[in-house]
Amino acid sequence: MLFKIENTDLAKCIFAGQPMISLLIALPQLLQKITFTNTELVAALLSFWCVWLAAKNNILNWPVAMAGSLLYVVVFYQGALYSDAFLNVIFLGFQAFGWYKWSRRGLLNKTLKVAEKQSIETLSQPIVANLKQWLPVFIIGVILYVPWTLFVKSGTIQQWISPGSYQPPRFLYIDAALFILSICALYMQGKRWIQHWYVWVLVDVVYVPMYVLNRNFITAVLYLVYIPLAIKGYQLWKANLRERTTVD
Repeated sequence: MLFKIENTDLAKCIFAGQPMISLLIALPQLLQKITFTNTELVAALLSFWCVWLAAKNNILNWPVAMAGSLLYVVVFYQGALYSDAFLNVIFLGFQAFGWYKWSRRGLLNKTLKVAEKQSIETLSQPIVANLKQWLPVFIIGVILYVPWTLFVKSGTIQQWISPGSYQPPRFLYIDAALFILSICALYMQGKRWIQHWYVWVLVDVVYVPMYVLNRNFITAVLYLVYIPLAIKGYQLWKANLRERTTVD
């Protein structure tokens, strides 16, 4: 069994009615009440599976990704990588939004005219951002780094989830920096800027040794796999840009 829920009322709260909303509300109790075994392995497998499903353009990649992120919230919180834990909470929001947008995509494809479809396809094409576009993103990231690091160091998150018990954050400064860079990459990815792949490669490369040192060996392997995938993603986007240039 993957995990055991010791609190029966909590189990009813999660699995009845609105599961995702109930689960997010119950998260502080979950982190204290659930005993996990092999959680990291399942989270890594789900994360890899969602990438495979996304490559197949399968809408199920979104709920699978959400399940993986939810498990990683617990894995990283228990490993005192608090920035990583919060990053996966943010991932949950993006994934829920992506699931919603994809679920509407089939309906839109049936109702849109050909010209409208072509307009949407044009908007979704890769873009090479100039210095004036991407530099402010990183400047804001640098500005946010210090207050975010101080917030994590203060123990506010732990006091909210586990009052009276404080476990100092591990790899505080590196983890916080990777958190900020990941947020920048997410924003750039949403804008379809091809440079976001550079950031993901950098983030993945730094994450691997950090996870090894934190004894998250399975996750380290996962991020090692992510590196060539990110490089391949960049190559595919670049090829797409070349095709557009040739056509134009």
